[in-house]
Amino acid sequence: MSKSRNETKYWKNLKEYYNDPDVFEEKINEFKDGVTDDFETSHLSSISRRKFLTLMAASAAFSATACTDYRDKGEIVPYTRRPEDLVPGIANYYATSLDGYTGNGVLVKTREGRPIKIDGNPEHPINKGKIDAAQQASILNLYDPDRLGEPQQNKKQISWNKAINSISGELKKAAEQNKKIALISNRITSPTTNSLIEKLKEKYSNIEVYSYELFDDTSKRNAWNKSYSGSLIPSVKLNEAEIILSIGNDFLAKDGNVVENIKQFSSRKEFVKEVNSNRLYVVESELSLTGSNADYRFPLKNSDQKKFLLTLLNGLVSKDAGLGSQFPIGFKTLIAKHDFAALSNIDKKNFDQLVNDLLENTGKSILVVDERASEEIQILSHLVNEILNNNDLLCFSKAFVDYNSLSNSDELKNLVNELNSGNISVIINLDSNPVYHLSYIDGFAEAFNKTAAKISLSQFENETTALSNYVIPINNPLESWGDFYVRKNVYTLQQPIIAPLRSTIQKETFLLSLLNEKLSSDSEILPLVKENFKKLVYEKNGAIVSFDNYWNNSLHDGFAVIKIEEEAKADFNYAVLENISFGKSAGGLTLLLKPNHFIGDSRFANNGWLQEIPHPVSKVAWDNYAAVSPNTADKYQLVNNDVVEIKSGAKAVKIPILVQPGTTDDTFVVELGYGRTNSGDVVKDVGFNLNNMISLDSDSPYSISGISVSKTGETYELVSTQEHHAVDDSKLKDIHLSRGIIREGTITEYKKNPDFVHEHDHPIFSITDEHEYKDHKWAMAIDLNKCIGCSYCVASCNVENNIPVVGKDQVGVGREMHWMRIDRYYSGSPDNPEVSTQPMICQHCDNAPCENVCPVNATNHSPDGLNQMAYNRCVGTRYCANNCPYKVRRFNFFDFRDNFADAFYENDSTALVHNPEVTVRSRGVMEKCTFCIQRIMDARSKAIAEGREVAANEIKTACQQSCPADAIVFGDSNNKESEVNVFREHKLGYHVLEEINVKPNVTYIAKLRNTESEDV
Repeated sequence: MSKSRNETKYWKNLKEYYNDPDVFEEKINEFKDGVTDDFETSHLSSISRRKFLTLMAASAAFSATACTDYRDKGEIVPYTRRPEDLVPGIANYYATSLDGYTGNGVLVKTREGRPIKIDGNPEHPINKGKIDAAQQASILNLYDPDRLGEPQQNKKQISWNKAINSISGELKKAAEQNKKIALISNRITSPTTNSLIEKLKEKYSNIEVYSYELFDDTSKRNAWNKSYSGSLIPSVKLNEAEIILSIGNDFLAKDGNVVENIKQFSSRKEFVKEVNSNRLYVVESELSLTGSNADYRFPLKNSDQKKFLLTLLNGLVSKDAGLGSQFPIGFKTLIAKHDFAALSNIDKKNFDQLVNDLLENTGKSILVVDERASEEIQILSHLVNEILNNNDLLCFSKAFVDYNSLSNSDELKNLVNELNSGNISVIINLDSNPVYHLSYIDGFAEAFNKTAAKISLSQFENETTALSNYVIPINNPLESWGDFYVRKNVYTLQQPIIAPLRSTIQKETFLLSLLNEKLSSDSEILPLVKENFKKLVYEKNGAIVSFDNYWNNSLHDGFAVIKIEEEAKADFNYAVLENISFGKSAGGLTLLLKPNHFIGDSRFANNGWLQEIPHPVSKVAWDNYAAVSPNTADKYQLVNNDVVEIKSGAKAVKIPILVQPGTTDDTFVVELGYGRTNSGDVVKDVGFNLNNMISLDSDSPYSISGISVSKTGETYELVSTQEHHAVDDSKLKDIHLSRGIIREGTITEYKKNPDFVHEHDHPIFSITDEHEYKDHKWAMAIDLNKCIGCSYCVASCNVENNIPVVGKDQVGVGREMHWMRIDRYYSGSPDNPEVSTQPMICQHCDNAPCENVCPVNATNHSPDGLNQMAYNRCVGTRYCANNCPYKVRRFNFFDFRDNFADAFYENDSTALVHNPEVTVRSRGVMEKCTFCIQRIMDARSKAIAEGREVAANEIKTACQQSCPADAIVFGDSNNKESEVNVFREHKLGYHVLEEINVKPNVTYIAKLRNTESEDV
């Protein structure tokens, strides 16, 4: 077989790479030190502080009513007049949308009127049935006990009428005094919200709107306008690109509409039905998820990106002089000075291959750069695409609509000056958190606090509500009417799935109330949404049906497609190249700031499910950190968990270190969104805030050069799941290779030898007769070519199967409860490792070793091939976990809902998120993946009721449904028409640890890399 099987060494961390004996000791032991401590009954608190306070409140209430004439009204009884479309035990689905940032459409599953699961809307033309982890887990936000419930004035609860009247009085007072009113918000993509703001500006001409994003794309939009004199930025057809070059653009995790990007990218990683693959080159400073999936990766310091682009242009023009025929003379001279010798640590062979690939695939390649890179880098990227004639891969019919431009840095600085001078007497914070986000603007919090009237609309307490006079609690998106216009051809609608659970209103209702100078109702927003829909969609499309029919159909679908004419791209403005400066490298150390994979800019920070999903690359949970290369760590004598102080000018912050393979030398990479104050219980004391390090005085505000770093002598524990549940390899060196856990090769190798995956397999036999499955036999297949390791499947599984949040302390001792884990293996050099990912779940083995050792038969086998768990039989011996070679079983050492954050999730509100089709497990039982047995039973019940057999591909597990890469397939392996059967019989299909004859029912498709060499 290839080098990938015989010679490649796979490693999960640097200790393992250097054969540290501690690693082998950890793998010999089933659990980490401490995992079995502190769970004896005698050590457990009989009552938490939260429960104690609840009981005290109840006892006080009983005392207060003991002498009254209160009459017991009896037990609660079920409602007798249910809605016609609501049948107990039967799920209803509603199409809506959650936010205006992606414009994605969702389907919300409800049971007995309460939302319990959010999935992508399969009919939506943008996301096509898939959503990201944040949207999957956002169902928990609806039932979050930390949600605000009543309006407040000066920290005291007031009535809604008083709140509206008082705030309206503040606006009138500002107008009378000729003072300004500042309305601060994040990017607004809702036509209805925007129209209300415009009407409010007509009523109060002194209103000035400031919109911002912690990570904005202003430079991208400005560069496009300078290059092509247009404001609409086209989307990219990644699925049609043969060659993709990414320079700092993490399009598989953080940049653009990630769900759409993943779906398009992975659609070109097809090897089961046909060999159809693109090739991905990535140039980056940190090891990103996109870089982890690259065929060729170039580690390069962020400050050298412009130099790389100029060198690339030089390479292209050197091989085809006609490409630079329209370049200005000065620009030709500039790129001529950038030869390959100027690039350090870049493999020349691979660079030359990149140049050749781009030239050989003109019109079929695409270059994408970091959305937050400087304007010059953005312009150079447009130039490369222009000269390579890649315009056909730009889609203007699905362009991104710039409905409301963001405020630039000068406008935000002027806002602070206006606040300090007293020209602004009222601030309306429209569901954003500027005190936290805009801390990089000197004196913003102090200036904000000087304002006489500060009104904040929010679902949760935050840094801005802490300084506000008025706090207005607003609806969750699932309680709201709305619309979003993010893409030129799609108008997405939002409808309430449930009535407000607390005394809250929509932010649009608040704006309408200020217009009317009296409290309005959420129901008054619907006519406004319909009015905008009629103007922007119905009339444009020239529909022949009545408006009401058109509206109802669109609301049912959750969106409407707008008929538009394809817009031609303008000619490139070559004159803009005359202002491009030389690509100079920044010396010294660099701080690189990035958004977080799951909590973004912190808007999802109070969601325990998201905090606990391990980082896709580092596998760290519950924290951020400064990632550094092994060389930099050695240079500054740093090890994991060392706390360092990073200084840039007068700014200084502290943060722990994580030694991350693949990071460029002299670079410290930090993801923002952490270090919150005045926040919910979940995010309290989680991570470190480095927002103030953003530099407005740089053309790359998120890349700060010339920093200084010093050790503080302190340590801070980071917890990672990478080494948890590791397969025992104490007896075999490089077990991941030797036992074929990871099997991979190249496309070239596969074409030469299609059987290379199995060339070292050995015959497997049993001493007992095989059990025959005559009817259904459920199985799964996972295509490692399409899987990118995004962990969206983990988020979906958590919601579907009522997985508890255990907290950082429990993750630290290996007690995380996720039924799925995404294993990540490295191979090659720590400076630039190749990354292999593998989703690992219960394999539902036919010869399951867990079943033989259970003394109470709690784990057993079903007639249709499922490895089952009977929770009420389990007595917690954990023999099954000890005997599982895949380490996929989880034990409830605590009632984690009661144990985490002083019983934060043990309340009536959060209990509403639980899927009633899945048992809510408590302390003392073993649990693991069930292949979503509840979905199997539901499909079986429907088939019986309809007098038919379950269709071949009818059942979709939660992980399969959520996977944007379509990497997971599930079905009946006994049915020859099932898709899973095709995967199981494919030459690239293999089973992990199949040589120990446990007969797993999860098939993996070996990964093929699109590299020229057979060396992987």
